[in-house]
Amino acid sequence: MKIVNYASVENLYERFPDLRKQDVNELEQWVQSKAHLPPVTELELIQFIQSNYYDLEAAKRTVEAFFTFRTSCKDFFHERDIMAVPVQRSMDVLSLVVLPGETPAGYRVLLAKIVDSDAAKFNLSTLLKLAFMCVDVALWEEGCAEGFQLVIDMDGLHLGHLPKLGIFTLRNFLNYIQEALPIRLKGVHLINVVPFIDKIVAMIKPFMKKEILEIFQLHQKEETVYPFVPRKMLPSEYGGEEPSRLVLTKQLFDKTMELRDFLLEKERLQKVDESKRIKTRSLSNMFGLF
Repeated sequence: MKIVNYASVENLYERFPDLRKQDVNELEQWVQSKAHLPPVTELELIQFIQSNYYDLEAAKRTVEAFFTFRTSCKDFFHERDIMAVPVQRSMDVLSLVVLPGETPAGYRVLLAKIVDSDAAKFNLSTLLKLAFMCVDVALWEEGCAEGFQLVIDMDGLHLGHLPKLGIFTLRNFLNYIQEALPIRLKGVHLINVVPFIDKIVAMIKPFMKKEILEIFQLHQKEETVYPFVPRKMLPSEYGGEEPSRLVLTKQLFDKTMELRDFLLEKERLQKVDESKRIKTRSLSNMFGLF
């Protein structure tokens, strides 16, 4: 089984001087004291702490949310076989890129775009399942960053896609990236926005926290995103200096497919044992997960 090339924890301690080994040890002890939680690697502990700006109590909440989502949100995190036919088909619909390099502020950039405009092929849950597998691999290999900018190119979407934007899927997606994904989300940018963007915003706004609303930006043209993501960082289709979006997407998808067995094993391990949880109001109830 091919395994992921994990980021060096030693390098992360050097890169982020506010990251303290004693905090990592304390969080590890806390995880071990919770019988319902699975084992957590040192890299994962570091990501939970760093993404929460070294606030241990906030990191604990993210740990709980992360593993609860992974257990309860079946659309995204169950049967994560990247070679399954529906997921393979999604690779012809979604382009996903973790752009090389960083912005001047030290942020990594994720770029997503629908490349097949046939709404009959569009399944949001499967697309997000694929995306989260790829993001997992990127985070395991990269470790931590000062922050992430998410750019979604809406070119290619049309009114036929609107009925397929399931409200529960959108809710779970937003809850996961706000409550459980161990990154510092610094911006969400929709570029080349579609004429019916008001309808999409009306669907997602109730599930967006104040912090996300403050960094949520709409761009009629891609040029207005350049102050956040320098043009030279973008793929060649956008006038940037990086390889084409097609090449970068293929690199990410190929790498993720190579790790198929590893991803399936991580899915098996990253589960909450609800029978051992001290019964309180569970995160799955709080976020309406089934």
